[in-house]
Amino acid sequence: REGRPELTYSYLGHSAGGQFLVRLAAFLPEGPERIIAANPGSHLFPTRDAEFGYGFGGLPPEWSDDERLRRYLAAPLTLYLGTADTDPHSRNLDRRAAALRQGASRYERGRACFAFAQALAAERGWTFGWRLVEAAGIGHDAAEMFAAPEAMDAVFAKPGR
Repeated sequence: REGRPELTYSYLGHSAGGQFLVRLAAFLPEGPERIIAANPGSHLFPTRDAEFGYGFGGLPPEWSDDERLRRYLAAPLTLYLGTADTDPHSRNLDRRAAALRQGASRYERGRACFAFAQALAAERGWTFGWRLVEAAGIGHDAAEMFAAPEAMDAVFAKPGR
């Protein structure tokens, strides 16, 4: 929009904002230098075995084929998780059956999605552009997450690091 293609940009969201960005990363064309999803309530696992919202199941083939999964795994996505975001009864936590299959808490779900995605990329020999950054001892609190020293790594570390 600035008419300066050399400018880089990133997307950053916490909680529902992070949840939105995880899904956006799967369908967004090239663009942002980094997508930082902090403490999302649920994730988009790179599988067709879970219905859309939680996976790629039920989507048209051109939105859920291996090429789409490969691009999703190559996306510059950073999962930024608070290690104390573990309350399974947290307000606004998605408690639908599909979300609960991902884990009991935001922290469990984020780690599970990252591990699943990393293993799939390795199994298929695909580029894996995701990063996992954890803020020790922080729960579901955006102000604390972005004041933590780990936020500098989540937001500013160069891709591929």
